[in-house]
Amino acid sequence: MIHSYYLQRAGRNIPNLLLLLLPCVFLWLGVGEPIKQLIVRSVSDNQGDFIGLKNFIDYFSNSGLVDALLHSLIVSMVVMLLSVSIAFVIALGLVRSQLWGKTILSSLIQLPLFVPSIFPCLGLIYLFGGQGLLTPYLPNFELYGPVGVTMGGVIFTLPHAVLMLVTTLRGIDTRLYQAASSLGANPWRQFTSVTLANSRYGLISAGFVVFTLTMTDFGIAKVLAGQYSMLATEIYKQVIGQQNFSMGATISLLLVVPTCIAFFVDGWARKQQARLANNQTVQEVNPSLTRDSLSTLICWTPCLGLFSVIGVVVWGSLISYWPYDFSFTYANYDFDALGYGWQPYWNSLILAILVAVFGVVITFCTSYLTLRINAPEILINVVRFFALLPLSIPGTVLGLAYIFAFNHPDSLLNVWQGSFVILAFNTIVHLFSVSFLTFNNTIGRLDSSYERVGASLSVPQWLTFFRVIVPLSRYTLLDIFFYLFVNALTTVSAVVFLYSHDTLLASIVILNMDDSGNLAGASAMGTLLLVTALTIKLLHILAVRLIR
Repeated sequence: MIHSYYLQRAGRNIPNLLLLLLPCVFLWLGVGEPIKQLIVRSVSDNQGDFIGLKNFIDYFSNSGLVDALLHSLIVSMVVMLLSVSIAFVIALGLVRSQLWGKTILSSLIQLPLFVPSIFPCLGLIYLFGGQGLLTPYLPNFELYGPVGVTMGGVIFTLPHAVLMLVTTLRGIDTRLYQAASSLGANPWRQFTSVTLANSRYGLISAGFVVFTLTMTDFGIAKVLAGQYSMLATEIYKQVIGQQNFSMGATISLLLVVPTCIAFFVDGWARKQQARLANNQTVQEVNPSLTRDSLSTLICWTPCLGLFSVIGVVVWGSLISYWPYDFSFTYANYDFDALGYGWQPYWNSLILAILVAVFGVVITFCTSYLTLRINAPEILINVVRFFALLPLSIPGTVLGLAYIFAFNHPDSLLNVWQGSFVILAFNTIVHLFSVSFLTFNNTIGRLDSSYERVGASLSVPQWLTFFRVIVPLSRYTLLDIFFYLFVNALTTVSAVVFLYSHDTLLASIVILNMDDSGNLAGASAMGTLLLVTALTIKLLHILAVRLIR
């Protein structure tokens, strides 16, 4: 009888096992197999013969390649310190003061999130390049090199750091400030003993996120590094320039090491910060003329600088001939005359729609299956592991790994090489972890008794899923759709190795135009992506209001 019970229970679990195997297969093909092939290639020569650690020995024997690693680490640490420091000041102003124009400032600071990482680099060239607006006043300033990469990195990562630190500071219980004030603590003592003490883990988390973004970004280094070698661009040079795929795989694995360390430290810091944020009460900050005026001045200064960098690119796209003829023109938007046409822009829209639609469905279903179905814990943990793995893998590395995994005759996906299928597949996997974690947070807060009540009423679980879980998660579904759409629209590093002539994307065209010296055309294409992303954001806001 006992044996019969377990057989019946196992039989009931078979559909759940089959359902959970679907995301398991998807994630293995999307991240497991490519990374396996990347590791295999790093211990092989270009003919595919096993050579052990020879590639790593050759790498560390090459002073130029070692310099690229050191340069990347140094720049990433400098950007981390600068970006987190500036972001912390801005976040303090937004949360702990009544600064002027708080809503506008919050919106402006997020502008770099709506453009490729190359876009702010174009603005820095307009301002500080060889013929920049401010170059005559800075005769000894050299943009191309570590200074330019650092400036571009700070602009690119600042919105991420601000958003994280605003969340951290809002999680501090305001009763702590009241208690400190009643004990006679002055503002500086309150800052050190309450604000800093309760936001230290948030600062660590933001720091490692900024470090990872800078370390792994391809666009900024490609445009502004000049002769200053960086690890992300060395991968591109080895693969595209020298066709040395084995060394490209070796450098890719070296790039993964610091990002993995940052990933685990960030995860630890987030858990520690979550403990500090429990049971908080939030009250409106009392106005103070001195504090609020100072906050307004300090917070708006970097924000206006960031807006200037973005705005000058939009202006440059409407200028006849920089810097000699500043007359207004739409000629830079005539992409047919520039040799690319409008197809790259439409390709980017197609990719963004594919990634947003299928990405939302796949990540939402994966999250639900890992949280709400009865299946072996080991299988659920395997799915969770592969769902979080892309968070520690740079886009450039993942793109190169796809070449090794799928660009050969024996691969099942070889027929789709260079197509929208492989581009969308790669981008969904690259963005999978953030979407998965967000859905986990949403579904985890929903009452787990919905499925039990449905089962007691003989309602299939899939019907409960569509009638209850999906409607209750509608706001998060819209948020993730927007997140996936904008990131797919502006992605560079994840697809730089995978596109073909027919699937050339607008973000890649911006890179190519800048390489060829067509700064105005690159600005026009970038502005088009910015306007598109902002339009989608507006539609997202309207959609959220409509479904309330």
